[in-house]
Amino acid sequence: MDFLRQQLFNIIAFVFLGLFVAVWGSVLLRVGFWVPDGRTVAPPLNGALVTAAGVLATSLSSLTASALGFTIAEVRRDESEQDARRPSGPAGQGSSTVINPSDVTARLSGRIVAAIIVYLAVGLAVLLLWLAKGTASTDLIGAFALSLLGWLIGAAGVVFQTEKRST
Repeated sequence: MDFLRQQLFNIIAFVFLGLFVAVWGSVLLRVGFWVPDGRTVAPPLNGALVTAAGVLATSLSSLTASALGFTIAEVRRDESEQDARRPSGPAGQGSSTVINPSDVTARLSGRIVAAIIVYLAVGLAVLLLWLAKGTASTDLIGAFALSLLGWLIGAAGVVFQTEKRST
């Protein structure tokens, strides 16, 4: 029983990520292997699958983005506090605060890193399927692909962020 207590968060994360992969894998397979039949524009998906896929994608996107944002804010705060304790450079110049990516990733739990990798892998598969299938894919595929692109743009904004100068 102690093992379950110690691993409870990992179990919850594994179940959540496994469910995300299973639901989106099902969507990808149904859309990927669907051949236009002349009667319908896109493959029919039942309402439960569409709802589950949408909720899981939105939840995982929000969870990973907020975890990254909070972690970056913590690193910035800690570095600003350290800079405030240091004497300023020559002629009263402030020091520059650069966010070191390894400082951010070192503070992320393995569960968050796994969630980001799973979200990116499934999201990229969805994006590629959407680009390949075009109008023969579903609105659900298009919505997730656009959501992934938005997430990537936000993440890229952090990754390619230039040096910040504190005054």
